[in-house]
Amino acid sequence: MPVRIHRIPVQKIRCFGDVDPGEWDELAASLGGGFFHCHAHAVYESTRSNAKPCFVKAFAEDGQCAGVAVGAISSPRFWPFSRFCRIATFAALPATTERTAELEGLILRGLEKELKRKGVFFIELGSADSPNSDRVLRGLSYETKDRAEFYLDLNRPLQDIWESLACECRNIIRKARKLGVVTKREHSPRGLALLHAFQQESLRRHGVYFQMSGGAAQAASLSLLDSGRANLLVSSCGETAINAAMFGVFVGRAYYLLSGSSSDGRKKAGPPHLLWTAIERLKEAGATVLNLGGAAVPAGEDDPAWGLYRFKRDFGASIISQPSGTKTISPLGGALSRVLLTMRAALTSAPTLLVPRTIKPLVTGAASALFRVHIPRAGNPRAADAVSSVGKPHRRSSD
Repeated sequence: MPVRIHRIPVQKIRCFGDVDPGEWDELAASLGGGFFHCHAHAVYESTRSNAKPCFVKAFAEDGQCAGVAVGAISSPRFWPFSRFCRIATFAALPATTERTAELEGLILRGLEKELKRKGVFFIELGSADSPNSDRVLRGLSYETKDRAEFYLDLNRPLQDIWESLACECRNIIRKARKLGVVTKREHSPRGLALLHAFQQESLRRHGVYFQMSGGAAQAASLSLLDSGRANLLVSSCGETAINAAMFGVFVGRAYYLLSGSSSDGRKKAGPPHLLWTAIERLKEAGATVLNLGGAAVPAGEDDPAWGLYRFKRDFGASIISQPSGTKTISPLGGALSRVLLTMRAALTSAPTLLVPRTIKPLVTGAASALFRVHIPRAGNPRAADAVSSVGKPHRRSSD
């Protein structure tokens, strides 16, 4: 029997590998969905190796759609792992008619059962633009990771938004102006190349390396630009580009997706200048809210996470706790994935010709040419061929 939440029953969950982009976006918008529920985001997610888009609809008893979700399903190459060791990744909780934690949790519970039938054993659930994630994920026994997101209300007058910035933040933006920093929209291959070069440089400063090639990362971002659902901004000082960022936009709601800066860009306050310019442009275009993305919640000012947290906080945003979560939904798949991880570890450590010497270990692991796999983060039972979220280009600017 279907369970009713506030008089809305969820009768069934259906997953689709392909949908009409226009029809899907219209449905997602009608349910209050954001960027992470639009068709372009699914395409973006599925540019990863061995990943396919997953469009989810939750149907009510009367046949009407009560909620949607967008993600991707990654699969190893070889049987039986390809059948039982799939991983589903969703950046946000479902968009629903009621926008309540109860209905989001009910849909997610039904989705787990449907995904398990499709061979998914492990779910990675982000909390982007998902204010109810704390209640929903803990209620469904997900292993959670504390993080917060920062919401900036763009309905206010621009002067009010400016005055809500921390005094130091305003002074830094003024400094950038005096130094001649200029931020412009640049939807071009050059702009994408700059964005990913700056992002890799920023990550290297923190000891993190891409698991996706530069070409693959740029192809993923290009799909967003081509869809019209993203804006790319580049800051320059004189003739030299110093930082760049990309923002996803859907039905008046914007999300800070990707960013990166050179060392010179940091010295010349390029990132704050770019973000303020984005606020001006988004407000002018009619956006109502800008989500500055996520950040780990620091234990104190000595915590390495403090810098990013403070940067976003100082823009005057409302801070909401939104933990992300992971969950193993199939014990069989989990057991098989451990077998595969053991096989992979043996292949990557053995001095054989199966592992080309040109493949160098990354911070998060090494790759085997035979299985094209990645070493997962500790405690994360990722299947082979599924790229870790550390390697996904949009995660770094959010967390």
